[in-house]
Order: sequence, then C-alpha cells, then structure tokens
Amino acid sequence: MKKPKHYKDQPEDYSLAAFAGREAFLKAALEAVAHRFELDGVSFYEYEEKTSLLRLVLKLERGVIFEHEENSIPDPDSSAYEALKNLKPVSFRGVAGYFAAVPFKLDYSGVSRQKSSSVSTGLVRLERYARKKRFSPSECSAAMTYIGEFLRNYYKAEFFSLNKKYSRNIEAITELTEVFAGSLRVRDSFRHILAGIQTYFGFDRVRLYLIDEKNRKLKGELSADIRGQIKSIAYEEIPLEPGAHRFADIVLGRSSGAFMERYKDCVLYLPLVVQGVTIGLLIVDNLLSQQRIAPEDLVLLKSFAGQIGLVLDNVRLFDKVEELSLYDELTRLPLRRYFNQRFQEEFYRAERFKQPLAIIWGDVDYFKEVNDTYGHQIGDKALKEMGRVILSNLRKIDFPCRYGGDEVIIMLPQATGVEALKLSQRLIEEISEVRIPVPFSKTRELKISMSLGISTFPQDAASQEKLLEKADDALYWVKSHCRGHAALYAESAAAGQSEAERAGGVVVPGSKGKKTDSGEKYNVND
Repeated sequence: MKKPKHYKDQPEDYSLAAFAGREAFLKAALEAVAHRFELDGVSFYEYEEKTSLLRLVLKLERGVIFEHEENSIPDPDSSAYEALKNLKPVSFRGVAGYFAAVPFKLDYSGVSRQKSSSVSTGLVRLERYARKKRFSPSECSAAMTYIGEFLRNYYKAEFFSLNKKYSRNIEAITELTEVFAGSLRVRDSFRHILAGIQTYFGFDRVRLYLIDEKNRKLKGELSADIRGQIKSIAYEEIPLEPGAHRFADIVLGRSSGAFMERYKDCVLYLPLVVQGVTIGLLIVDNLLSQQRIAPEDLVLLKSFAGQIGLVLDNVRLFDKVEELSLYDELTRLPLRRYFNQRFQEEFYRAERFKQPLAIIWGDVDYFKEVNDTYGHQIGDKALKEMGRVILSNLRKIDFPCRYGGDEVIIMLPQATGVEALKLSQRLIEEISEVRIPVPFSKTRELKISMSLGISTFPQDAASQEKLLEKADDALYWVKSHCRGHAALYAESAAAGQSEAERAGGVVVPGSKGKKTDSGEKYNVND
C-alpha cells in the first residue's frame, strides 16, 4: 500500500508518468480520476475474452493504493458485463453506495506487446459510497472521455515496462549464466540452477526431472518453492512409456492431455534437449497463486532451456569422469585414494563418539598362479566376481576399496570384531561358490577363495596406520596357516605367541616374508 502523490487535474500532466512504466502510470491515472470526479475509490480491470476473466490489477480506495490481482468472471446480468459488451459506461447502485463501470478498448496495432492479440479491453470502476450523489449519464460520458485521454498513453507505459523487464532479463541471463557455470558438482549445480530460476522469476514452484536411459525412467531430482526451500524429489520415478504419466508423454513428444490445456497459463513444461536428445524436463508453475506466466518470461525460459540442458549434460559428464577417477572400472569398488579420504573421516568419527570401527583386509588366494596358468582375462573375471560378492553383502555405511592388485580393504563403521568376522565368513562362503568358466581347462571351470584378516578400533589399535597394519598382520597369519579363512588380529596374535612358546623362541605376528610380484603377502614356497 502506498499513499498517492498530489493530484493534478489534466491528463496531459500525467503523460510523463508513462515513462516510469505501466505500474506508475496506472497509479497516476487512478489518482487523477479519483480527484477529478470526487471518488471514494477507483479500480482498474483488464478483461481476457478467451477465458472470460476480469482481472483486478490496481485499486485506489480512500487515498490508498492497493497493488494486487483478483480474478472473476462477470455474470451476464451484471453491469460490468453490460459495459464490456456494449463498450458504454453503466451506472448502478450497490450495497455500499453508487458505482459506474467505464469500459475501454485499446488498439496496439503496430506496438509490440508480445501478446497474441493487439487489442486490449477492460474497465475502470468508479466508486462513491453511501450519502454521495449517483453517477449521471453526462458524468459517465465525461469519465469515459477523461479515462480515454489517459489511456492513449497506456501503450507507452507498456513499452517502458517491457523495456524494464528486458533489462531485468538481460541481467538475469548474465547472472544465471554465471550460476550455471559456477559449479561442476552435480547436486550443487542442480540446486544453483533451480535457486537462480526461482529468484529471478518468482514462480510458486520449480521442478527438475532427468532421464535415466538405462532404466527407461524419468527420475525426480529437486524442487524449489516460493519460500526458496529446495528439497529432493528422488522418490518420484516415472516410466518412460506412452500414457504412463503426462510428464512422460511430454518428454516422448505425445499429446499432453486436458490438464495441460486447462492450466497452460500458469504451468510451463520445458523439455531439456541437447543435440536433439531429450535429457530431462524442467517444470515451472504458479498453480498455488494462479498467476499467469508472463509471455516475456515464457520466451526467456524457453531460450534458457537449451543452455540449462547443455549445463546439466556437462555436469553429468563431469560427474561420470569423477566417478571413474574414484572407482575401479573392473570391480566397481572405490579406489585407494578415495578410501583414504573416507577412512580418515570415519576414524575421526569413531574416536570422537567412542564407536567401534573394524577393518577387513583380504586378497584372492593364489591369484598370481591364476594369472600365470589361465591368463589375465580369467584373472580379471575372478576380480570382477570378488567385487560383486563384496558389494552385494555390505551395509550402506560400509566402505570397500580395491587397494591394489587383488587386495581389498573393507571399512565397517560401528562394527565390532565379532560382526566383522561374521561378514568375512559370509564373503568367504559366497566366494567359494563362484564358478568361472574356463573352456580350455580340464575341469572346464575355476574355483577361487579369499583369505581375510580383521582388526578393530579401539581394541587392536589407536591410530589409522596401526589399525591397517594389524589387519594386514592378521591376513598374513591366515595366508601362512589356513588360506580361505578369516581371522581376528587378537586371535592370530595369541596363536602366534603360542607357536613361539612351543618353539622355544619369539615370533612376532606380521613378520612377513617377501611379497611376490603379484603383491601377495606370502612366500612363494608357502
């Protein structure tokens, strides 16, 4: 709400207000009309013939300006309908006082308004409350002439409003382009894009969906609302099949149905296309407020769609490259450097919150012999099967890695030695059931086994280095005594001490022989 400025009597005095834009011009016009005809209130409406909606754009009441929109459909028996139909002013009496509906019709031929029609109609409602005089025919005619003189400059106000929006859009393009290019990490970029669109266009909601080609689904990513809150919509998965959902139909280029036709003014669906391939769908809507999406915003967003699609495609490509740099392509297990990073984080958490942490260190038994006898292709299949078995048995919080060659390390946050041993035994059992076809061998197939050593924090070690060392020591003990099994460091250390006592000497668990070229921790003549 805003107090009006000092009134003036002549419409030409307000023609300069057009250069401040549509809103400033309308305020000036309503103030002048209210002053000239001694009104208690005056309202400006635009009429949309296609939808029969009469939109309240601006209202002045008792010297105060109200800026809002209110939509209604005029009744065929109403004075507003009569005035719009005949384009003649109609006076009437209401419960609150006396009123007059003064229609207008503006021809914008030759003036770019980015609208489908070059003609705009509407009405200005004059209001006098109780104990005021009614509107006479001559006064209604004078008001229509007076308002008509104002509205001759209305197209100027529209032009300068569009010019302001154009300038704002250029600014938005510049800043959003920086947002799009500002982050290469997938989730950050998705959030930045949605937040940027929400900030500059003010939609009720913005949603992003991406196509999962492998599973033939349209998967929800993120949604941003008018409050600026961004949340995941990953739970939304839509089969990419005709008729499965209107979103799927849009992506597949099919008819969108009655819903889109009904809400086409306040919902916009933007397929994201890169080099002729649709990679996702951006949806913006004003379903809550029922505000029309401005034509100029629609044009700008459509121009953005290609750029957004390209950015998202680049981001996903970067994410794939980054994933390949962190994961072993053969086993699908994280690589050593990724494990080191996560191990540091989980060890710190275990220390701070006094939680247990277990490490399993293992490798494939006689892996060098497998490669030497059957070739590296069979060896790769053995490693691939090992990775599959490991990944299928872990919890979400567990973190495995391919440490090098056939060696693997599995980190188990919040797990005790007993729990780690149970998992190890399950892994060993499933690995023993693996059969790798070897057509050129006598047995026609290869069986493999794994040996695993386990250490735990804080029982076995108080530092990261020592924890890894103890797991490695336990693995060495297994390789030396009972391949294809698992052992806790504490048990292997106790067993090693007993052996030393029986031999009359001292044996320190972990005093290994030389490693072979394959990286295994047992002597060639074991």
